[in-house]
Amino acid sequence: PFSTKKSARANDQTPKKKSVHFGTVLVRDYDLILGDHPCCSYGPPITLDWDYLEYKPLSVNEYELHHAPRRSLREMLLNYYQRKHMLTEAGYTEADLKANKKDVNKSKFNRSITRSCAPYHPLEWAVESAVRKMKRIVGKTDHWKREASLYA
Repeated sequence: PFSTKKSARANDQTPKKKSVHFGTVLVRDYDLILGDHPCCSYGPPITLDWDYLEYKPLSVNEYELHHAPRRSLREMLLNYYQRKHMLTEAGYTEADLKANKKDVNKSKFNRSITRSCAPYHPLEWAVESAVRKMKRIVGKTDHWKREASLYA
């Protein structure tokens, strides 16, 4: 049964109004560097560097008053010439861009191989599992157990 004391106590408390508030906004500037992402359809990919310049914290209201208007997706897309110009302004040479193109094309090729082999992955996993089970039946320990025994 329900306790009348507990329900009486719950009724005595006025429900508290829930609210959310935001404190400050941290703004960071990241350098743009020559990227390695193979999904860039043509030309050199651009990515953000790990290093950044952090500005002093702003209140949300101050940030909302002064930030640039939101850009559409179309405005954020960069074509080949824009990316190349940005990278040359950042100090990259034609040799850098050419070497990067070779690396990106290699990544694209490797991804295409992976994609073409994807239908066979379940078969590969099944064979690997069967081999592990056969080793257990035969009495050979698998490499995970051998490694674990080395550190035990």
